[in-house]
Amino acid sequence: MGGGRQAWCPRCDELRAVRPAAACPVCGRELLEVPPARPGQPRPGRTDRLTRWLRGLAPLAAVAGAGLLVLVVVASGFVAGRLTRTTPSGPAAPATTVPGFLDEGPETGRRDVNWEAQAGGLTVELRSLTVGTGYSRLELRVHGVRRGREVSALEGLRVLDADGDDLLAGGEIARIATTGSRPAPRGGIDTEVVLDRPIDLPAVAAVELDRLTVGRVITERIGGTLVDQELRRRVPDSLEDSQWLAARRTCPGCRLQVSCQGCVTMRVAGSSYRRGRVLIAVEALDRVELTALNPSRRRVRIIDDHGFSELPAWIDGSGRVAVISVPADVMATAWPGDPGDGGPMPFNVLVEALTEQPIRGTWTIRQAGG
Repeated sequence: MGGGRQAWCPRCDELRAVRPAAACPVCGRELLEVPPARPGQPRPGRTDRLTRWLRGLAPLAAVAGAGLLVLVVVASGFVAGRLTRTTPSGPAAPATTVPGFLDEGPETGRRDVNWEAQAGGLTVELRSLTVGTGYSRLELRVHGVRRGREVSALEGLRVLDADGDDLLAGGEIARIATTGSRPAPRGGIDTEVVLDRPIDLPAVAAVELDRLTVGRVITERIGGTLVDQELRRRVPDSLEDSQWLAARRTCPGCRLQVSCQGCVTMRVAGSSYRRGRVLIAVEALDRVELTALNPSRRRVRIIDDHGFSELPAWIDGSGRVAVISVPADVMATAWPGDPGDGGPMPFNVLVEALTEQPIRGTWTIRQAGG
C-alpha cells in the first residue's frame, strides 16, 4: 500500500492514489509517505485480492446486462484509484502522530481578539489565535448557519499584517479543512483550523476568507438479501477457511437482491455476488459533493435486518459512481439464527458522508475601526 503512487493525507486519515508531496484532492493538505505501521491501515494484500475479484466481473459484462457493466467500469477505476477504508465497529485505533502537522507541541502564545465580519448572510467571528511549536490555530465562530450543518472547510484564507502584507508563507491558502465543528453554547458554530507553521502573533491585523464550505451528514440505506446455502452450512465447521469461497466458480441457488430504501441522493446502478463478495454499484443523483457518495468523511456500515451486528465494508470511487464490497463469509458468521438451515441473510448497507456546499462571501475580519 505504500508504493510510489500511494500517499497519506494526515488530515483526512486516508490513502490517496497520488505521489507524496502532492495536494490532497479532498482537503488540500500536503500528502505524506505512507507510514509503515500506521494504526488502522488495511491488511496487506486485500487490495490485490479485491482488484482480482473486480477484474473477474469483466467476462460477465456481455451476458449480465447493463447493471453488471456498470460494475466493470467502476472496477477499472478502482484498479487505478485509491481504496477508501471504512471504520469497523469496536474500539477506535489510537491516533497517529505526525510531527509538524498536528497541534501537539507546547503552546507558546495566545491572543484573544473577537473580531468579526459579515457577508453572504453569515457572520464570521475570529475569536482567538494560538501559536505553538510548529503550528498556529485559528478559532472561529460562525453565525447564520442552518441547524444541523457544520463548517467543513475554509477557502481563500489569508492572514495579514497592518500593511496588508501576508504573514503566511506562500500567501493565500486555497482550501483548508477544519479540525472540528460544533454548536456554540449561545448559538452559532464553533470551528477551527490548524496551520502547519507558527505565525507572527502580535503582527496579525486581519484575516480574510473568500468562501466557507458548509456541510451536513447524510445517510442513505440500501436493503438487501443474500441466499447462499452452502456458505451458511459450512460456517459452523470453519470460521476461518474462506479460500474455498474465493475459488468457487459456480454457486447453484445463490441469489442476491438489493434496492435503495428511500434514497434521495443516490441509486443502485448494479449488483453482483461472485467469489464470496457482495458487490453493489451506486451512482450519485446530483453533484457528488451534495450526495452520500461525497468522499468527505464517507463511510459504509453493514448491519443485519435487526441492527444487531455491524460489519466492516469497503467503498471505492471518488466520482459519481462507486462500488461497495462486503465479504459474505464474515456476514454469514455474524448473522443471527441457525447457520445450518441455509436460510437467507437480510442486511442493510448504510452509506454516510458529509455533503458540502460552498458559501461565497469574502469576509475581511479585523478589529473594529482598524
